[in-house]
Amino acid sequence: MRSQPYPLLRAQWALTARHLAASSRPILIGPWRSEVGFELLYWIPFLHALRARYKIPAERLIAIGRGGSSAWYQTAGHADLYEHLPIDVARVLSIQSSQQTGSIKQHETHAWERHVCALTATSLGIRKYHVLSPSWMYQLIAPWWEGQKPIQWLDGKLLHAVTMPAPPIAPELAGQLPEKYLAMRWYARPTWPHREDLLLWMRRTVQAIASHIPVVLIESGFQTDDHADVNLGRIPNVLRLTDLAEQTPLNNLAIQSAVIARAQGYVGTYGGMAQGAMRWGVPTLAFYDTFGQTAPAHLSLTQSLSRQTGVPFITSTPKDVEALIPILVNSGREMRSLQRVETA
Repeated sequence: MRSQPYPLLRAQWALTARHLAASSRPILIGPWRSEVGFELLYWIPFLHALRARYKIPAERLIAIGRGGSSAWYQTAGHADLYEHLPIDVARVLSIQSSQQTGSIKQHETHAWERHVCALTATSLGIRKYHVLSPSWMYQLIAPWWEGQKPIQWLDGKLLHAVTMPAPPIAPELAGQLPEKYLAMRWYARPTWPHREDLLLWMRRTVQAIASHIPVVLIESGFQTDDHADVNLGRIPNVLRLTDLAEQTPLNNLAIQSAVIARAQGYVGTYGGMAQGAMRWGVPTLAFYDTFGQTAPAHLSLTQSLSRQTGVPFITSTPKDVEALIPILVNSGREMRSLQRVETA
């Protein structure tokens, strides 16, 4: 992962960070092409730490996200990868990276990144600028993912705010949302395969919850990566985000996150948006079927942040929940019986 000794890398980063801080030129952050979870758990907190340590004002920063994720960065400038790189091309680049390196993460700065930054600068009328590539973060935090450093070490590299502010929401969309609702997002991934028994379980779960509180299903209506939305059909007291707002590759993440951040709770597939819900202060219940092809380090960090912030983040499997329901129901009955006896 690292092409040079870590002490040398750290020294180079210190020089680069000081150079960025001493300059007055705009700094293009990104472009980001990788997973949502990495963006929310690592990349944005990495930038927060840089800004806090070197006193870099938000006015100098231009975040290049994708799908509208730049709204998460708290920077003065915002741009989007898909403004200058068609989504099909970005998908091909991810596939090529996966085939060549076994990962879609941006461990190096590639020509396409420099090209997107140049086009972004031109569109904004900027002639001279700096670029802060995600490759710095990926290399500097590698010892954590490799299991060589504890979470206390990671805390020294990142700055996690208590909660991230809710992304802005369009008044038209806000007016269509119930006063109180639960946000849900179900999609297929290696830990949650597209299987008939899981489809039936998801539908029963949504129906049961929607009988008590309105549910907003977070769907985009199109696919931007290997995470495909699960179509559960029409369910009473369930609103589908695709019916409430038009989503495009340039705004889907911004719209989805704005709705999730204003929910009373979030339930869905374990992954980036579930971690995002917790980061936006929303109690979260995330499900997986088999915990494979995903790093336990991300779950450890998410649970640590949950404890620090007091925002519940619970991961479970359908079997675990079904095993616990009878216990909880019986406990509830016993508590009600005891209360009746005490008040008699």
